[in-house]
Amino acid sequence: MTRPRRGRPLPVLLLTATLTAALALTAGCSSGPAGTTAAPSPSTTLAPMEPPPIGDVPRLSRVDDRALPIEAYLLSGEQFRQLDAAQGVLVTRCVRGFGLDYSAPTPTAPTATQTTHRYDPVDISDVSANGYHSPDPDRGKKPGAAPSLAPDVTAVLGAGLGPDGRPAPGTATEYRGKQLPSGGCIADAQRQLAARGGTGRDADVVVGVNYEGFERSRQDPRVQAVFGDWSRCMAERGYSYGTPGDALKDPRWGAAATPSADEIATATADVECKARVNVLGVWYTVESAYEQELIRQRLPELTAAKGANDAMLAVAASVTATGT
Repeated sequence: MTRPRRGRPLPVLLLTATLTAALALTAGCSSGPAGTTAAPSPSTTLAPMEPPPIGDVPRLSRVDDRALPIEAYLLSGEQFRQLDAAQGVLVTRCVRGFGLDYSAPTPTAPTATQTTHRYDPVDISDVSANGYHSPDPDRGKKPGAAPSLAPDVTAVLGAGLGPDGRPAPGTATEYRGKQLPSGGCIADAQRQLAARGGTGRDADVVVGVNYEGFERSRQDPRVQAVFGDWSRCMAERGYSYGTPGDALKDPRWGAAATPSADEIATATADVECKARVNVLGVWYTVESAYEQELIRQRLPELTAAKGANDAMLAVAASVTATGT
């Protein structure tokens, strides 16, 4: 069964977690390190900002092959994989130190980038099959049972560190008379990776720029103007939507498990009209300009966040070089 693309207008934030606990040392925490800015919620009112100047606007039919300025400060999918792999080495080494047979799962890097689904839908072959529903990568596959872990291994692994940076209450403190690391082997691996800085997740100031640039671009008069061009193109084909987001979030699509012929026809017109009036070229260019200005304003915080990530990645590289 495919799922409606609910909330796709928001940027994609990459995160992998192939172990029992998420790699992020403060996963699920809504506030970050001191001095950082949390990502604005959809209801946040942004302070007024003069629309930044833009240069030539390219004609684009796809953006997944392009990067946004903020990506220089975000952890990439490959970097998350590197952190996850290093955590797996440390956890495996720790569990085996207690005489147990265990190997951490091999992590893979996410294939989606910050721009893959940012302005969805954009791919005519996608919407021809799926409309506004997300493609189902598991369609046709037989469901497989998740690998089970022995109770002893589960106890030694622990649950990692919670949002407050401390182990969950009730975590085992010893195994067969031998002291366990506080929070278990996962928590110990997290602490080792963060020994020189970093948290295993993107700093709130970086996430904030990522979201704020998107929201400001969506409200920008130049983007609103191309939305108007898109809306008139759609009207010529018999569809009444003010913006691409209105078409994407049409409640009819969310009410169905699979795309209808009407949904596919609407999404196809959406993609064709985006290409006709160059929605992607304008939107991507304007959003990039906002990000560049936000980066200029917050450069010291962003530089510090990148330095912390780089420090953690250096520890991860050293760990994986030694292996288990």
